[in-house]
Amino acid sequence: MSELETMLAESASRIFANEVALAQVDAAERGEWAASLWACLEQSGLTRVFATEEQGGAAATWSEALPVLLLAAKHLAPVPFAETVVSGALLTRLRMAMPDGPMSLALPQGEVNERQEGEGWRFTGAVAAPWGRVLTHVLVPVARDGVPLWLLLPTADAKVREDTNAAAQPRDTLVFEHARAVAARVGLPGDPKLFGALQQSIQIAGVLERILNQAVQYANERVQFGRPIGKFQAIQQQLAQMANHVVAARMAVATACAAMDGKDWERQAAIAKVICGQAASGASAIAHQVHGAIGFTYEHSLHFGTRRLWSWRAEYGSDGEWAEYLGRAAIARGGKALWADLTAEG
Repeated sequence: MSELETMLAESASRIFANEVALAQVDAAERGEWAASLWACLEQSGLTRVFATEEQGGAAATWSEALPVLLLAAKHLAPVPFAETVVSGALLTRLRMAMPDGPMSLALPQGEVNERQEGEGWRFTGAVAAPWGRVLTHVLVPVARDGVPLWLLLPTADAKVREDTNAAAQPRDTLVFEHARAVAARVGLPGDPKLFGALQQSIQIAGVLERILNQAVQYANERVQFGRPIGKFQAIQQQLAQMANHVVAARMAVATACAAMDGKDWERQAAIAKVICGQAASGASAIAHQVHGAIGFTYEHSLHFGTRRLWSWRAEYGSDGEWAEYLGRAAIARGGKALWADLTAEG
């Protein structure tokens, strides 16, 4: 760990441990906005971890910011923290100033229209905006000749169509009518959805660590036939398999984050989503098996993690979708390049 990475991780660990409680998570699922938590995160500067020092940020790399994002997910922070941080990373790459308040990457839905007006841009259309009802801005990529035009749009005048995922997290649609972008840039070629895929992969990896800890703790506490169930070989084998899923997911996102400044970032982000999606399915199933019937009750906290895993594995493309993407890319490259690609030699 670098000195900055250590400092950021220690700060995030203190804040999330002290400021996030299951009561807040439950309240957020009933529609309450965790205003005090968000204010604390903004005041700490963690939401600007990627922003430049001139903008009050830490100018961190993806690898240095990774522990912060993992901790937010592990503690089930009921605010759009990862969405805001990743948006900040994109804005920094695009050399666009990061505004205050929660924000998110928002992908266009159906037909949209963007037109230049003087030195600015106006946008009309619908976008999928996680946490849309509480966002102050969205960052919208619009395809233009194979390269995205990125528009930073204020949400004040957008119409909100509210929806939620299986974890009761807001998954809204924002509808804009001739909205003026506060900033615009052309750049970052590639599929913008992969930034969202990596964002959700990181969150999956964080929650996987949480449910593994819960499963191990329960196995050591639950007594059956006179001894903790964690002493039985069958349970030990399940926990070992679950740990394999957790480590694979963590390594996948770490590799993808390390590649974000290189040419191979898209492939590594896709690989991370495949591995994390599969890990989410396998590990959540084992966690519920270890907990038995109690894990399926609303009163037990396990579901707060597993419902997020079930939701996030499908968002910004499922593991099956990105596996197909990687397969098609391998076919296009040809058999002679396959070994070099697998071993990162070419």
